[in-house]
Parts: sequence; structure tokens; C-alpha cells
Amino acid sequence: METLKDPKELEAVNRQTVIDNLNEVYNAVEKLIQRAYAKKESELNSRLRNIRTDVSQLLSDIRNKSIDGFSGKKGTLDDFYRTGEELLKDSYKMRDTFSSLTGSMEKIDIFLLEDLIDNFKKEYNNRIIVDQNILKEFRLKQMEAASAQRVMAGGNDLAVKKQTPIPDPKPWNERDKITSSFVISKESPGSSTPAFWTMPKNSKEADVKEDIETNVLSKIYNYMNVLENKYSTYQPEVSFAGEYIGNRKWKKKVSDKFISGSVVDSFLKPILTFETCWRPFDELRTVMQFVQNEASTVPEGKYKSICLLNFNWDEDIVEWAENYVHPRLILYLYDLKSDSIWFNEKIELAGKLKVWHNTDTYVTLQSELEALTEQDEGFNAADVMKVTGLNIEGANNYISEMLKSKTIIDLGFGTSRYKGMKK
Repeated sequence: METLKDPKELEAVNRQTVIDNLNEVYNAVEKLIQRAYAKKESELNSRLRNIRTDVSQLLSDIRNKSIDGFSGKKGTLDDFYRTGEELLKDSYKMRDTFSSLTGSMEKIDIFLLEDLIDNFKKEYNNRIIVDQNILKEFRLKQMEAASAQRVMAGGNDLAVKKQTPIPDPKPWNERDKITSSFVISKESPGSSTPAFWTMPKNSKEADVKEDIETNVLSKIYNYMNVLENKYSTYQPEVSFAGEYIGNRKWKKKVSDKFISGSVVDSFLKPILTFETCWRPFDELRTVMQFVQNEASTVPEGKYKSICLLNFNWDEDIVEWAENYVHPRLILYLYDLKSDSIWFNEKIELAGKLKVWHNTDTYVTLQSELEALTEQDEGFNAADVMKVTGLNIEGANNYISEMLKSKTIIDLGFGTSRYKGMKK
């Protein structure tokens, strides 16, 4: 009888195997890039560099265990075993194909290599995550197997490894929470929704109405309506780190006192999240604890911008917010009474990202660059960086987007300068 494999242990082994195979793929791509460079095959070189970027991102994602709750799918134990095997097969196939090319002088089939990466991404996205249901099914199958073995052994008891029972997920009203007009909950380990996307649904806490004065409630609703219109019309184009993300998918969630928007990657995982919610805190300690809890939910390599609303913030809270620093979270305080927004102005790009929390109209990159594109002498990536806040890679990526849309033309002659198309 086939021995059942513990999903948690198997997941860890599979993860390490995939990481090892991807490391070999990365090293092989480096060698292929060097070969393409030596032969002056610029197009091949560029596409190999794109593959290297994809492999690097995959390695980063797979090493980061905190993404397990944000990607993958739910399924049965058999589904878990099946998709795990398929993922390993694809990783070995990818490793062997890339490695075979490093010692061969044959022409590189770049389309084949790109397909291998794409197929691996799909298998990675289709893998089954280990959640409470998977673990319970494993325990049941263990007991069934042990019972069958006892029958086959003539009723003799066989030693069965003692397992700690898996507790049922707590219902909404028993989960850890911060009681307020808006509830932040701790999701169960198998949840496919990041903690910082969570809004209470059909919970008693969500139905509690605060005693808010009519004029304050009116300001909250008007403010949220402005943000909702902005989030529906535009999307962020510059990331926390200055990358161009205007071509990424943009997801938003809205309620009467809460709005969030997230830029997601190809695996539908949030890379940059903006969240605004009504939080009339009046004690500094409470605000500090809340913000620290929020910061702890942001995974490595991802970023979040959060804005807390109040009708009149205390000076000590404002002073603390103006000095708050975290590597993955920017904090804003918005005062509905004075229509003011406070944040740490020393943080690079914080001033640029605040537009997703205040009532200002969003100015697109195309509009910001209009003066540059109309110059007769043209412009370059450095000029784009100065105007937009994009880093050099982001500036070049946005220039590529403008070239594709025929918004600008390349002046040529090796100058790397561009000019707007005549209307």
C-alpha cells in the first residue's frame, strides 16, 4: 500500500527542488546572454534578459513563504499531489532544456524557452495550497490507511504516529479583531485574500452604526465618492520604488467608509496597495498599534500606502505620523475638517502617491510629459525621470509604451532622444 506523504513536508521538499532547478535555469540564462552579447545578437540578448527577469521574479516569489496564502488554488489532497508532480516535471524540463543549450552551439529557439517559462508560471499558479481542509483530508486518509492495515494484519494494532488535531476555523464573531466602524480581521492560513484586502461581510461588527454627526457623515461620503471616481477613471503608473506599473492590472474595493485599490502582478498578487478608511482615533498609542499591525501584513517585496480618516486629528498623532518610517508602508492622515493630509515628506515618492488618498485630480504621466514631448530638441529617459518620479528602468519602460502607441518617435542617430508625434 502506497504511503501517504504529509502535505506540509512534501510542500517544503517540492519548494526547495523548484528553487534549485530555477537557480540552474538562471545560471544557464546568464551564459546564453553572454553568448548572444558576444555574437552581437541584440534582439536575442534583449529577450534573454526578459527571461532572466522572469526567472528572478519567480525565485523571489517562491522563496517568500508568505505568498502561499495569496496565490495558488484550493482543491483536494489528490489535486495537491497531482499539481505538485506537474510543477516538478515542468521545473525539471525547464532546467534540462536551458542547461543543454549552454554547451551547444546550436541556434537558440527563444520561442521554446519563453513557452517553457510561461508553462511553468501556469503550473505554479495552478498548484494547490495546503490549507486546513487539505490537512484534515490527510488525517482522515491516514486513519483509513491505518484501519485497513489493521484488518490486513489480522486485527493487530499497528503503531500510528500521533497527530495534533487541526482546529476548525473560528467563525467571524470569534476571530481576533479590532472593534471599530471598520474591522480588520486575521484570515485563516489558507485564505486566498491578503489580510490588508479584508473587509467584514455580514458580521455583527460591520452592522454597528456609529453615532456620527450628519455633517461629518456627509464629508465622509463625499470624500469616498471622489476617491471612487478617481479609482474608476485612473490607475497608478508609478510604483513605490519608481517602476512603471501603468500596464498592470488594477483591482479596487469600495464601501461607505473604506476604499482600497491594488496593482497586481501576473499571478494576481498585490504589489502595491492603497487603502483608505474612517478611523477616528483619539489616542496616539492606539494609532501606533493599529499601524504596526497593518505594516506586519505587508510581505517582503510588496508595498502598501494607508490613509486614516478623522474629523480632527490631535497634534501629537499628526507629529508622530509626520516622522513615521517603514520600508514597505507609507502612512497618511487625512483631516476632513480642514481637508488636510499629513505624512512623512522625507520619504521618496510619498508626495507623489498621496494623490490616491486626497481629493486632488490625478495627473497622468502623459499629461506630465506633454511639455517635454512638444520640445523641438526632444527629450531622453533622464528628463522623464525628473518630471515623473520614475526610476531609470521605469522611464525606459514608459518610453517603450509611448513608442508602441505612437505617441512619440525616436529621433535616431544613436541619441536615445525622442519627440512627440505631430498632431
